[in-house]
Amino acid sequence: MKKNSSNGIEAEAAFAADIYRERAELNRKAQAFLASTSRQVTIRLANDELARARVQAEAKGLKYQTYIKMLLHEALKLNQVPR
Repeated sequence: MKKNSSNGIEAEAAFAADIYRERAELNRKAQAFLASTSRQVTIRLANDELARARVQAEAKGLKYQTYIKMLLHEALKLNQVPR
């Protein structure tokens, strides 16, 4: 019985390691993309919006500030007004 339990633990550890690597890679790509020309700003967000952003960012393996920047970037791109 110990052998099956040991195999299960090893499989779970391998799965967790794969997930961690995937999240770390996604985070690196997001940071590289957003680090290009940026400037620090301060904005006020409702507590519930910030909490939702944190939960969604964590689910994607991202830092919440990076995730909010990605959302803003996507929204601005989608709503771009032709010049």
